[in-house]
Amino acid sequence: MAGDLNLTQLRAFYYAARCGSVTVAAEKLFITQPAVSMQIKSLESQYGVQLFVRGKKRIRLSETGVLLFRIAERIFGLVEEAEQVLVQSREPDPETLRIGSTKTLVRHLLAKYISHFQESSPRAQIRIDEGSSAAMVHSILEHRNDLAIVGRVPYHKRLRAIPFIRDELVLLAAPGHRLGRMEKVTPAELAKENLILREKGSGTRLVIDRYLESTGLVPSAFIETGNVDFIKEMVRIGDGITLLARMGVDEDLAKGDLTVVSLEEELPWLDIDIVFDKERPLSRIDEDFLAVLMGGHEAAGSSMCQDSV
Repeated sequence: MAGDLNLTQLRAFYYAARCGSVTVAAEKLFITQPAVSMQIKSLESQYGVQLFVRGKKRIRLSETGVLLFRIAERIFGLVEEAEQVLVQSREPDPETLRIGSTKTLVRHLLAKYISHFQESSPRAQIRIDEGSSAAMVHSILEHRNDLAIVGRVPYHKRLRAIPFIRDELVLLAAPGHRLGRMEKVTPAELAKENLILREKGSGTRLVIDRYLESTGLVPSAFIETGNVDFIKEMVRIGDGITLLARMGVDEDLAKGDLTVVSLEEELPWLDIDIVFDKERPLSRIDEDFLAVLMGGHEAAGSSMCQDSV
């Protein structure tokens, strides 16, 4: 055996072959031209092969050189991938706040807290990740986010969940819908309708599934989607009914696009939690934002929270 392959020599060969020039390869590697030539000659000498056919103006690969270049291309491609993994896995800037939440919570709840936080921490960088509650909880376990504000779902034992607020679930229909003309809607009447629901993994969907199971209600048909705007539009044009958190539909109710339907049986509430990894210390900026969430929540005396007491 000729000995272990020297990656420094292989890298010199790879760049010379890729650039078609020892001079250009030296510029790319930030070393001298003689150093590149020496590395290539050492590699050829070690294995007793010729890797280049040297012409007057441009070098070209020998048959062995062509085969080696294809392998080297894969090797250094993997090296680049490994470097990307290492760079992306570095600890984030301690001045970056990484939050995971749902689209509805970001728009209708978190915006005011983030605005207040920026007043006290104007230099802080904020990155907001959006997805279902289950996906955002998983993002904490994967260290993609530091805090998640989500509808309550089952949590991994590694996570700590702080109860934040509660929101009312409401049954919605288009104005003029037959259910809206009833004083109280029974489960039997509800079962006749096309029910449009949030996707699996949503905190809202989990509460609704438990409610439907407890009442024995089986809708005639249903659609599920993660797009709340699509749900509201389908309901608005009369193609179904839905159950959603009130905070996301107050504007639609005020404009008269949707109407709340009264149910004979009381609907459950949606619990919203602040979630983080209890085995991973929060940064100073995480703790500052957590203080804004809790302090602002207590000071505001949120009507959603008061209604749930």
